[in-house]
Order: sequence, then structure tokens, then C-alpha cells
Amino acid sequence: MLGVIGDLVQDIVVWLEEEIRPATDTRSTITMARGGSAANVAAFAAPRCPTRFIGCVGEDDLGGFVVTRDLTSRGVDVKVQQQGATGMIVVLIDEHGERTMFPSRGASGLIERVDDAWLDGVEILHLTGYSLQDEPSATSVLDAAARVKAAGGRVSFDVSSTGMIDLYGVDRFTTLVERLAPDFISANRDESAQLRLVDADGGPGEVLSRLGDAVLLARSGTDPTRIFRAGRLEASVPVQPAPVVRDLTGAGDAFNAGFLSAVLRQRKSEANLVPAVEAAHALARRVLAHPGANEGEIDNKTSTTDA
Repeated sequence: MLGVIGDLVQDIVVWLEEEIRPATDTRSTITMARGGSAANVAAFAAPRCPTRFIGCVGEDDLGGFVVTRDLTSRGVDVKVQQQGATGMIVVLIDEHGERTMFPSRGASGLIERVDDAWLDGVEILHLTGYSLQDEPSATSVLDAAARVKAAGGRVSFDVSSTGMIDLYGVDRFTTLVERLAPDFISANRDESAQLRLVDADGGPGEVLSRLGDAVLLARSGTDPTRIFRAGRLEASVPVQPAPVVRDLTGAGDAFNAGFLSAVLRQRKSEANLVPAVEAAHALARRVLAHPGANEGEIDNKTSTTDA
């Protein structure tokens, strides 16, 4: 089973229909949807492998029914604590599909110690850098990861955001990553450089060399995704062009969901991670073609082969 721990929030998505007109009205289309990087990964992974989401939502209808019901409807085994107010993110999308985000994490930052039963059966636990911003979530998430590893499971970590790392402090964040000792790390080009996972020449960076046998998935947009294992470049996987790019929201989360679900399906064939990265690319392409963190309608063939 794939476990995913972290943010579950309400996305308020603002699609601009013209250039912003300061201090007056700007034409736009506004929608609301379930969001949060961790929740997105769980939603994308659930049709492909057994998936459990662990998090905290507010003591309100939004958390108790709206966002949790969305995950449940997608086949996710949802385990949530409840306190405070459910988090929200305003996502501003320009005419090129690029996003500017205004997060208010709310209850997502209030995760307390995770019940042992919620970690039972978790073979890989995925978490995001966002969960390390606030207490008690940071301590609780790190503790859950340590317990999964102690039970023989593995940990996957998405770096998440250069802006968030700047606010946290690069050295302090790096120390947390080393303490976490993830088995899989997913990071885009800027995040890999910021944390010194990859050096200026594109080779393994000094921090990656301190992370033992960890696998780094160094994503680079339309350029090939590079797979580093144990501090060495193992493969470079080309990215097929997306025929339609409607919205970048959730593409990185889809990549992680596609990769991790493929790894769990492969099981004994992990000597070659290229097929898992290709599955990750395929799912990300599906999401790019739809507004929001959404892949459209899926069928059984898609859920078991393409991603």
C-alpha cells in the first residue's frame, strides 16, 4: 500500500481572462476543488494502487465532508484528524497556464502523532516539503516516516517549493532532509540546485552524496528526467511532448503518483526504474491537459498501464 501524509485543503482557482487591472475588476473564471500536494498524489495514485491518505482537516463542513469526500470518491482510504479550520489555497492562473499561489495551510499544519494503525500495511510513505513548515505537523510527519522505515517500509519525499525553502532556511531544511533519509526524492531543476542535490554541471551534488542509496528523480520540465541512485547518474528519461497544456496545477503531484504506483506494481524489478519514470511522465501529461489537479475520466486500461 502507498501511504501519503500531508496537506488536504480547498483550492480556489482563479483563471484570468485578461491582464490584471490593478485597483479595479479583472475578468476571470473562479472554481473550487480539493487541493493540497499530498492529497493530489493520493487522488492520482488510488486508481492505480491501494492508497491511504493521512492528514488533518478542520472541524467544519469543508473538512468533514467536502474535501474528504472527494478523496474517498476516488478510492482513497482517508484517515484524518480534525481541529481548527480547513486550509485553503488561492491559485491564480495566467493565460500561459502558469500559477501563482496564496496558501493558508490551516489545519494541515496541525497534524499530531499518527495512530499506529494508520501506518499498518504502508510499504511506501510519501510526504512533501510543505509538511515540514509548521509544528506539530513537522514532528508528526517525521515520526511517522521513521516508524514506517523501522517496520521495513520506505519513504518518498517531494521537495515541493523553492520559496518555502527560502522561508525555512536552506541549511535548516537540508538538515531535515538528511534526518528524514528518504529512499526516493522528487525535485525539479530549481529545487535540486537549491538543496545542492545536483551540482552546477548537472552531476550529483554534495547533499545527495550524503543520502546513501537514495534515488533522486531530478525533473526538468520538458527536458529529460534524470535518475540518480546512490550518488550516481543511472539514467536519463526523455519527456514526450504534451499535446495539450491546459494547466500546470498538479503535474508534479501526478508525476509522483505515477512513479510510486508503478514502483509498487513492479516490486521485484526495481533494478530498472526507467519504466516507472515513463509511467510518471504519462500521468503528468494527462493532468496537463485538464484544468486543476485532474486527469479527466479514466478507465481500467489507463489506470493499470499508462500510469
